Amino acid sequence: MVTLVFVAFHATVCRWLVRGIHALPGLPPPLPEASLPSVTVLVAARNEAEHAPALAHALLALEYPRDRIQIVVVDDRSDDRTGQILSDLGEGRIEIVRIDSLPVGRAPKKNALAAGLRIARGEFVLTIDADNLPSPGWARAMLAHFGPRTAVVAGLVHHGPPAPGVAPWFHGMWALDVFAHAAVQAGAIGGGMPIHANGGNLAFRRAAFDQLGGYASHAGIVSGDDDFLLQAAADSGRWDVHCAVSPASRIPTEGPRSFRQVWEQRKRWGSKCIHYDAKRVAFLSIVFASYLWTVVLVLDAILHAASFAWASLLAGAIFTEAWIILREAGKVHDQKHILKWFPLTAFIQIPIVLGAVLAGTFGRFRWKDGPVARRSAS
Repeated sequence: MVTLVFVAFHATVCRWLVRGIHALPGLPPPLPEASLPSVTVLVAARNEAEHAPALAHALLALEYPRDRIQIVVVDDRSDDRTGQILSDLGEGRIEIVRIDSLPVGRAPKKNALAAGLRIARGEFVLTIDADNLPSPGWARAMLAHFGPRTAVVAGLVHHGPPAPGVAPWFHGMWALDVFAHAAVQAGAIGGGMPIHANGGNLAFRRAAFDQLGGYASHAGIVSGDDDFLLQAAADSGRWDVHCAVSPASRIPTEGPRSFRQVWEQRKRWGSKCIHYDAKRVAFLSIVFASYLWTVVLVLDAILHAASFAWASLLAGAIFTEAWIILREAGKVHDQKHILKWFPLTAFIQIPIVLGAVLAGTFGRFRWKDGPVARRSAS
């Protein structure tokens, strides 16, 4: 009976997310030059000297009127030349904010973003990670998705070419895993209950951010600067949220170079879920329980052959759901080519989710250069 309930749950979730993906609005028309609003592109960077030259080039190449764009990079306690490189290459257009300490009880990235926002002048704020490289038309593409009531637009971050020395199968597996998060992001936004976003490609209306309280309610939670803002806007009743679908709005990132990088990132992502509101925690708890029940059935099948059929039924429902969602999202975001890695990625889906959520919630993970818990010390 428990297995059948979980199978029915995943079938329902699949239908909901696919309908949400199909409900996403189509490509918006480009914004006329005269109506382009003022924007601040905000980047939090810590020890990113390796990526700083490419980042500076990408930021300066953004096709946007110079009198309406502000570029701010927060050099967050770096002990390498991150800030100096960006300043030297910035042609006087990249404003550097230096942070030398982290206040007690403040999450590192939110503290850095808040420091940048203190000097931000744009009506809209666009955030990326320091290792993400937007295309020249990215800012215009993201802003084109805003309507009068739109507070947040979540964009796609996808893995570009693998780093030197990274095996194609390893890169492909985690590229599909990251896209799976993006597929759920798109479906949940289109389905009316946004769950998460990716701060490596996010845009928000500054007035809405301030009205919703900014990062105040979750300032000490290490991860989730993107998720909590998206959820608050969608639940406010005053604002809408959207998922960007235009090709120019997508941002490539390098992807992990080792399993350790993947593991620490997934633990960080899993650490914030317990702090969501009740309905989202309940939804994700059922997903977690269904994964755990699948493992129980597989282990029980060692002693009782009948459990193998039930385990196969539930695992089949989970993997079928994932395939359908990925296929539909792949059509929208032009990522169908990475579906070839589905068998390999599906194999690790259940254990990586269970392990990362448990380790991130009850253990510690590494953030940049040191271990942290899900909530900063207060």
